[in-house]
Parts: sequence; C-alpha cells; structure tokens
Amino acid sequence: MAALGETGTSARRRVSYCRLCASACGVLLDIEDGRITRVLGDAQHPISGGYTCPKGRRAGDLAHGTDRLTSSLRRTGTGDHTPVPVAVAVDEIAQRLRGIVERHGPDAVALFMGTQQNFAALTPMLARAWFRGTGSHKLFSTMTIDQSAKWVVAERMGSYLGGRQRFEDADVWLLAGTNPVVSGNGGDGDGAVVHNPSVTLRAARARGLQLIVVDPRRTETAALADLHLAPRPGTDAVLFAGLLRTILREQRHDAEFCARYVADLSELDTAVAPVTPAVVRAICGVPETQLVTAARVFADGKRGMATTGTGLCMGPHSNLAEHLVAALNVVCGRYLREGERADDRAVLTRPAPARAEVAPPARSYEHGFRSRIGSVRAIRGELPSGILADEILAPGPGRVRALIVSGGNPAAALPGRAKTLRALRSLDLLVCVDPRLSDTARLADYVIAPTTMYERADHTAIMEPFFPRPFAQYTPAVLDPPPGTIDDWRFFFDLAAAAGQPVKFAGRILDPDRPPTADELLAMMTERGRVPFGELVTAPHGYPADTGGAVVGPPDPAAAGHRLRLMPGDVRAELRAALSERTVENGFPLRLTVRRIREAVNSTGIQVPGLVPGQGNPAALHPDDLTAYGLVDGAVVTVRSAAGRVRTTVRADDTVAPGTVTMTHCFGSLDRGAELGVNVNALTGAAGVQTINAMPTLTAVPVAVEPAPRTTPEAI
Repeated sequence: MAALGETGTSARRRVSYCRLCASACGVLLDIEDGRITRVLGDAQHPISGGYTCPKGRRAGDLAHGTDRLTSSLRRTGTGDHTPVPVAVAVDEIAQRLRGIVERHGPDAVALFMGTQQNFAALTPMLARAWFRGTGSHKLFSTMTIDQSAKWVVAERMGSYLGGRQRFEDADVWLLAGTNPVVSGNGGDGDGAVVHNPSVTLRAARARGLQLIVVDPRRTETAALADLHLAPRPGTDAVLFAGLLRTILREQRHDAEFCARYVADLSELDTAVAPVTPAVVRAICGVPETQLVTAARVFADGKRGMATTGTGLCMGPHSNLAEHLVAALNVVCGRYLREGERADDRAVLTRPAPARAEVAPPARSYEHGFRSRIGSVRAIRGELPSGILADEILAPGPGRVRALIVSGGNPAAALPGRAKTLRALRSLDLLVCVDPRLSDTARLADYVIAPTTMYERADHTAIMEPFFPRPFAQYTPAVLDPPPGTIDDWRFFFDLAAAAGQPVKFAGRILDPDRPPTADELLAMMTERGRVPFGELVTAPHGYPADTGGAVVGPPDPAAAGHRLRLMPGDVRAELRAALSERTVENGFPLRLTVRRIREAVNSTGIQVPGLVPGQGNPAALHPDDLTAYGLVDGAVVTVRSAAGRVRTTVRADDTVAPGTVTMTHCFGSLDRGAELGVNVNALTGAAGVQTINAMPTLTAVPVAVEPAPRTTPEAI
C-alpha cells in the first residue's frame, strides 16, 4: 500500500504501531507537512492500551532528525562518504561480492543481522534469502551476543512441546536478569510483561500474583517485587542451584511431571546437593532465609514460571545459569498438560500443534558447520558473534573479507572494542544498512539508507510470540519516504537479483523481473495463518483473534519415550567450576554490570538530542563505594579492566549494591567530539568465554574505578 502523501499545512492523525522493540505498541501519529509532529499512545489498542515509552514518543526525531540519511553513501578514496543512487550501489556491491567469492570462496562473505531488523516483518526473511544464495556459512546475529544460552539449553536439555504456563493466570512469577519496567521482557517469547509493564505488574500483584526478582541492582522492577534476591554479579548459576536444592530436599517439586518427562532427576539432585543455603550466602551474598523463602514461594505456587532476560545470558557461566533456570521450571512442572488450553498466539503464522511430549536433546552444535576459529560450530545455523572479529582478522582460507550488516551496529555491540574496530576496518568490503551514520556505518564502504518504520508497510507476524494473547496488526506506510531511501527488504531482493541468485520467499521463487510490493509479500506470509490478510488490513487498531480452542494433544507414540536431560555431564562440570571459581581478582575489586534504559534500544536512540538524560554514560556506584574510593558524585574517573579502560563520570546510586558498578551498553562514538558517552566494550573481551557458543562475559566484568588523570584520553 502506498504512503499517504501528506501535503499542505493541515495536520492529520494516522494510526500505526511502533517497531523499536518487540512490544509493538499502538500509536497515533499527528503528521503535518509530511512530518511527525506528535506521537500519542493508541488508547484503542487491545494490547498496549495507550502506553508509549520515551523513545517511541520521539519517533519524529528518529524519522526527521538532521542525522537521518536520505541517500545511500559510498566511501571515497579519501575516506569520506558521498551520495550514491541505491541502484548504482547495489550493482557495485554485487560486483565486488562476486569478485571476492571468485577469489576466496563463498565463506569469505558474512551477514550480521542486528536487533532492529527483527522488528520488520519482511527484512529477516529477505536478508536470509539473499544469504542462502551466497552459499556462505558465515551467518551472525545479535542473538548470539546476548541470548544464545537459551539455544544451548534447548540443545542440551531438550524441549517440552506442550507449551509453557502463562502470565495471565499465574500466581507466582520469577524474573531474572531483566527489568521490564524499563525494557520489555521479550527474551523468552513468553508473552510476559512486555506491554505497559508497570500497570501489568501492579495489576497482576493486585490479583494475587507473587513476584520474585533476581537482579544485583534494586531495579525499577525489583522495587515492585514481593521478593528481591540481589546476588553478587556473575553468581546467578549458584543461586539457582541453591533454589533447586531447597525445592528437591523439601520435596516441593512436581514428582508426577518429573517422572513422566525427566530422565535424570536424581543426577540433578546429587549435583546441587552441595549448594546449601550457607554456600549460596558465601558465594552470592544472598541471605539463607531469603533463598529458602524464594524457593518455597516459587515451588508452592500452582502456576507460573521463571523467565530471564539478557542479564543472565551475558554474564559468567551463562549457559549453566540459563540451564538451571529451565531446570527450575521443569522440576516445578510449569508447563501445560494434555487437555489444557494450548498457547495459540499464532494468528498470521502457521501454529505448531502442542503435544504433551519432549523433543529430546539434539546437540546440533556437535555436528554443524565448524568455524576455523577455535573449532566452534554453528548452532541453529548461526556462528557465534563472539568470534566474528577473529573470523575477519585471522589469516588463512575462509577468512571473512566482506560483511553485510543489516539493522545492527557490531562496532558498538561486540566485545573487545579495539579489536572489533580493527577487524571492521580491515575488511575488503563492509556494507551497512542503517538510517544513520552509526559507528559501523562510519567504517563502511557503502551505507544503504533504508526507510524508517512509519515509511513502510508492515504487520506483526514475527512479533506474535511476544504478545500476551492472540493478536495481529497491519499498518500501511503513513509517511512518504525520502526519495533516496529503500525498504531494507528490497535492498536484499535487489542484491540477490543483481547477483543472479534465486530468492525463495514463503515457499515460492520470486521473479526478479517483477519485484513484489511490500503488501504482496506481507500477504504471502499470512497464507497459513487463521486471519485473512484482507480482513487484517481493515482493523487499523489491530485484530484481537479468538483463542481458537486448541488444546494440548497427547504425545506422538514415537515420542512417548523421550525425556528431558536436566544434568548431563558437561552441565555438571560447569556447576563444579562455578562453585570453585575465585570471586575476587587482584586489582579489580568491583564488578561492572550493564543496564538498559527506557530511552534507548541498544545503540538506537542515543543520538537523539535530549532523549537520554545527560546524553552520557556515567558509571553508577553505591554512595558508600564513592566514599571508600575517595570520589564524589560527578567526578571524572577511569574505569579499567584487564581488557582496557574508559574515562567517564561517576554517579551516586543507592539502588546499586556495594561492590558493583553499572553502565549502559552500546553507547559511545568514533567521533571524539560527540557527547555520546563511552562504550563499555572497551572493558570486555578479556574475561571468560563460554564453551559451545563462544559467548564472552559482557556483564559482571571485574573492574577498578579510580580518579582520572587530567591527561587520560577517552578510550574508543
């Protein structure tokens, strides 16, 4: 559907939804002379109910800011960028990729998929379609730099296919490493606490839900909790082992569920037996009575789950910590049983039938494509982003020489900032699809200027797992895009066509001589859903679908014997390592944890003037630590780790536990004149890396904070 061609001076109001995060909040846009003048929450939206966040309300700045790219760019021989027609850029990129593949093979080409591409329905599918046509194995995404432990758990434990219990009828819920009041908790795709989070949590507690929050900081979400456990940063795995021990020793587990679906409950019991409340107190700093109370409250609830965000997945022992959280849900039987109403949130997509059976551990990473870096294997078709810099820098056959970045900013997101920048600068070809000159785009040979969210048609097919109930929404483009921009999905379609690669979409091969419209592609995606596309487009505020009446079915006879594995040998070894690890490092007495803020999604939003308070990235410490280290609020300091150092200011924050420093990730800029704070990844890259998924430690990093010498340069 074409954009609406706002002309003249009269303001008009349009209905749409935000696509900055998985919440997809409904919005009303006041548009005058083709520009957004105001963003309001859509009170008629069945899911968000009028809620918007600060960054969503600044959509006008994101679409019309002076730094918005309105033309694609090509790097010149002097290192500057000059405008280039996107069609010319596509042809030149295709030609350069062809030459690289001819000289070095298809694995010299890589694709990095960022968070922002995931909120556009068409882009992930077309980007992957182009990538498949290259024949390369070098696929990377932000999933493997902040949440790949969830994949590892499913591969080692297996998955129960009946579905998980729902927040809407839960009487207990545990949130770990996530702060949904500030940042939507979409990590598990469980539909919990994604929309209007403060209201949702308060309403749930009013109806009787008991909320447990696990976080080293007294976050905005922890302030609403019935129980807040504040472990020392990086000790989550030990804490969850202690919770499991208490539940099993007091026989508060769901014995019936475990007998039917678990292969090794006794092995789990034996492994966590040493993790007594006293051990948890010594390692985690959580009082024994708090641990026992939390275990009893969670286990004694009839319905409810433990769910996690990126805080757990980015810390030490992340694979183990995620595994033990999943084991907590299994041990307490927090899954839907045969005959119960199934989780049927699929509206535009084809629903998978729910069955009361187990998909056994597959350990696909043991036989997937093997990287030349550390013999790390692909997991679910992706290589870990933690090895991307090495894939570029390490000499030899298969070295990545061309990188396409879609909706991401690896220069800001990947560990070891200096090494990452060195890798990106060394590429033969770097292409970045980005509406702004992010750090990655500044280094690129070509920057493709895409349309922004209100300049493209879209629907919510890929966001359905994050909604609390069956719901779908379509939006047309409500702004005319600048003439020099292109839908990012269309860039990948055109790039494939220029390379002579077939593009398969929704089960058919697309005709490169007749490019489809966005609406045609969006309609193809819904063909196996339960709401016709034509009906969807007539519901401007969204389409609340019926539950459908599906129930959890019986197990397939061939799968009836499958069981979950809660304590395989490698997980047991990881638990022993976590229990024996030294928690104090000489010279680095503090632990740096990364935090999220309302005003930004990773690096998106930090450049909007006035959106982020102070427009910087201070290091927050407990007031007692400021006193102990001879610092005052606002002082300029050096934060250093084994990997590097940054220069910033300190801020007193009594929500931070003593011994902890917090900063926000993905800040900073290559431009020393930009007041965008500092990037914490100058401090990462030297700490422990997980096996299987090569996940580096990006939070709970050992650091020291000291008064900064006047001459200390800012690290980038």
